[in-house]
Amino acid sequence: MHIPVRRDAFSLCFLLAILVFSVGCGSSSPTMQKPECGGCQFVFATTNSGQILTFPVNLAGGGLGAPTSIAGPANAAGLATVFAVLPTRLNLYVSDPQAGAIRVYTLSSTLGSTLSPASVGPYPLGTGNGTPGEMALGNALYVATSVGSIAAFNMNADGSLTSVPGSPFAAGTGPSHLAAVSSQTVANTSFLYASNAGDANGSISAFKMTSSGALVPVPGSPFSTVSGGGPAGFYTFGENLYVALQNANAVAAFAIADDGSLTPLPGSPFPAGRGTFSLNGASGFLLATNNLDGTISSYSIDPQSGVLTEVAGSPFPGAVTSGDTVYSNGRLFVPDASSNNIMGFQFDSTGAVSSLMGSPFQAGAGPVALTAGQFPGFDP
Repeated sequence: MHIPVRRDAFSLCFLLAILVFSVGCGSSSPTMQKPECGGCQFVFATTNSGQILTFPVNLAGGGLGAPTSIAGPANAAGLATVFAVLPTRLNLYVSDPQAGAIRVYTLSSTLGSTLSPASVGPYPLGTGNGTPGEMALGNALYVATSVGSIAAFNMNADGSLTSVPGSPFAAGTGPSHLAAVSSQTVANTSFLYASNAGDANGSISAFKMTSSGALVPVPGSPFSTVSGGGPAGFYTFGENLYVALQNANAVAAFAIADDGSLTPLPGSPFPAGRGTFSLNGASGFLLATNNLDGTISSYSIDPQSGVLTEVAGSPFPGAVTSGDTVYSNGRLFVPDASSNNIMGFQFDSTGAVSSLMGSPFQAGAGPVALTAGQFPGFDP
């Protein structure tokens, strides 16, 4: 639960932030030797050179501070952050394509702590189960594999993983991205969607999650998008699912039925820039990064129909992404391995996109995948 930080404590927090992290944090007693980092936000990045970077987020300006670095898997496409039993330790799960395994790292809420390898793991996918890629969190930790399946792991209190009975579960050809969606119309019901980038029909596999984390195919799955569309990143808004079509230069939009089946929305797919790859957004807007022309398409989402309308001036100057974007603290961060940077963007009340002050943020290595995490705030 998020507990607001009192106004009289914020000045002390901000001073500590400038001196140590350049991020917002919760206040603490002056006598404490290791104050807690309440409210601190971070962006994590894997790289093409075998590092994991941890960037503190400046809550005042929304930009990124200088990163810390530890050794990690090279070219890891999958990242997921999970809090342990107490919200004082964050677990970071990272796919390791070279070892065919999932590795675990931890970050303490103690101010000044850095990411470190966990005492548990790594967890191999197993012989014949390919290499791990994109991840999603739902009733379990789900991992797309290179052999057209989805591995599922239950997460334990100490951060360790246990394979879900029946895992891995068959998906389509070349699943590249996953999206976990909680139904807003049916209680205690969640679905998982996988974009099958290698499928000639550009299909999306749909599953219902059981309470144990197992996956059961949704009736009618897989669902087609556009022939040869190359589905990639997802975004969800209400009971609607959006998927980037990197080969069709468009965004496909679907209504999610009570049973998890998908029906195209009127006007879908919606034109985007060239090489549409990753989707993100907030506040009723959807942002699509376009890899072949280095732009960002911005759309307003009709709150009733879910239909997309491209905002005036879209597409906006962006970046060629080397992996999936992340939305954090009202900002969109984009990995750009070609320049060893992470680009930052913001959008206004009209959906117009502009570069974030201080962007680009130096990574010192080619960032591949991004995710974000935040410790809860607290009242001293």
